[in-house]
Amino acid sequence: MQTGRIDAPYSAPMSNDPRTTRGRFLTIATIGLGGSIAGVIAVPAAGYLLAPAGAETTFTPVPLGPVTRFTGSRGFPPTAAPYVEDPANPTTSSGLAYVMHTGRSGRDWLAPDAMFVVWSNRCMHVGCPVAATSAGFSCPCHGGQYDTAGRRIAGPPIRPLDRFAWELRPGSGGDVLWITQRWSVEIADGQVRYYPVRAPGQPIDLPGPSLVSDLAYPAVTYRQPPPPA
Repeated sequence: MQTGRIDAPYSAPMSNDPRTTRGRFLTIATIGLGGSIAGVIAVPAAGYLLAPAGAETTFTPVPLGPVTRFTGSRGFPPTAAPYVEDPANPTTSSGLAYVMHTGRSGRDWLAPDAMFVVWSNRCMHVGCPVAATSAGFSCPCHGGQYDTAGRRIAGPPIRPLDRFAWELRPGSGGDVLWITQRWSVEIADGQVRYYPVRAPGQPIDLPGPSLVSDLAYPAVTYRQPPPPA
């Protein structure tokens, strides 16, 4: 008498090949890493896009010190001048300006014989502080290099260092150097052109109508008057 046999459901044999397990692990890990990177990028971007326009502020003029502090030498390296833009919030509004005495005597910051050129120390890659050298400026974070005009000459920065408008105001012991506005700049053929402040990593302008550039990369730091011609 033949006994009936009930066949078990088919089950694919398990592989003992370690390469299969390793391959699946790497695939899952890669997907997870990609998702994490996307999240890191998307969250700040969404926050930036949703940030209210009212978060912008007006640049407050700041004294850097007596003029005599900056006229003792000329050229490079420039003199470092720390400042606090908002005395009520010193930890979040402190900055550093670099003041170069040109050796000239002009009191108009836009004049060809202007007495000073004043740069921001914020690198135009991701905003790290740059250091002044005898040959220009150097960023220790990612190797950005700038010449003595603040133009990018090497590394990842997208544009020249920002500059400050300045003026001389009377003080108790003589004239005092004040910075009065911050501008992003482009330099071509030795000519400096001024633009509303952009964040590090943002291009100043895009091809086509200016509206495209303003929408894609709005000025995010200050409400400003029209740029100087």
